[in-house]
Amino acid sequence: MNFNDALVQLKASVPVYRTGWEPQDGYLVLMPGMGYVWKIVLSPSPNAGNYMWSVADFEGEDWEVFTPAKLAIEQEAEKEAA
Repeated sequence: MNFNDALVQLKASVPVYRTGWEPQDGYLVLMPGMGYVWKIVLSPSPNAGNYMWSVADFEGEDWEVFTPAKLAIEQEAEKEAA
């Protein structure tokens, strides 16, 4: 999906990420009651902070909805490849 579609998802409280990101790069959420997008990082330790958009993010066509199950599958595939 493109950036505009990803923004619609964020406004609907659906987390998103870019497929070019590594699983440890996390995902983005719009926290209820806050006007800023947060990036949630799960590995190596959970962390969160405001996300700084890049021009590549605005132009990106590789946005997807984030689901924990998808992250688990990607991490398992990386372990098997190693």
